[in-house]
Amino acid sequence: MVWPADWDKPGEDNSIIAAGFSSGIWHGEDHIYFKYRYFTPKSAAGEKYPLVLHLHGADAFGDDNSLQLELHEIGTMFARESWQLKHPCYVLVPQCDQHKHWSRNDITRQVQDFVISFTERFHNIDTDRIYVYGYSAGGLGTFNLIKKFPEYYAAAVPICGATSGDRIKELLKLPVWMVHAEDDRIVKASYGNVGETSKFYMGSAEIYEVLKKYFDKDTDIRYTEYPKGWMKKFFGVNAHCSWVAVSDEKFGKDIREWMFSKSLKHHNP
Repeated sequence: MVWPADWDKPGEDNSIIAAGFSSGIWHGEDHIYFKYRYFTPKSAAGEKYPLVLHLHGADAFGDDNSLQLELHEIGTMFARESWQLKHPCYVLVPQCDQHKHWSRNDITRQVQDFVISFTERFHNIDTDRIYVYGYSAGGLGTFNLIKKFPEYYAAAVPICGATSGDRIKELLKLPVWMVHAEDDRIVKASYGNVGETSKFYMGSAEIYEVLKKYFDKDTDIRYTEYPKGWMKKFFGVNAHCSWVAVSDEKFGKDIREWMFSKSLKHHNP
């Protein structure tokens, strides 16, 4: 696919941050494997650290173990020195090849197995504070992952994602902050498919409308929708690139701080 001319480009320091990630290959079942990159925090004896899982979009599909960090700042934002000084954490960024998709059920299961194996490898990961976020195809994958394993993740941020009505009430079991641009034409915020029984994709706005009916005092489901023309006006990018706002050091700070405030101890007492 040819991406629009107004697709975002990372800052000059992004490649420097990406170079601080180690690399690996994880082999799962049925000949499924993931090349991946991971960031290790500067640790202190006896301390536990959160783990952030990032699922990239279709523009980073491949087998080079590089694009998922090099294309955008959204994959490296939690490895920035400014963030690590305040919130040291592990960052795990697998790459999906072109013949698979994060939202495939078999891939979702393998992603979960992969994350579990990673936490078993690094014993100072705080398993009460495992977070997941993804954009576009990775937003779809994020929804699929937390619908199937809602009890495992302390919080999730699906960016310009979509999902069907299947198991949608599972999303109520954990804090979720959805982000979308109103005028996104690649993955729409609204498809006109609102309904728990919908077999078709619903955009973030529609997912929020379905879930709103079940909110109670303990629900923490949020939705931010950037108005038509907003992404172009403030960031000069295509409306689909709402991840640019999330990764912006100042503008996206509230979402990042919200995510890191969550723990399984809070919503699964």
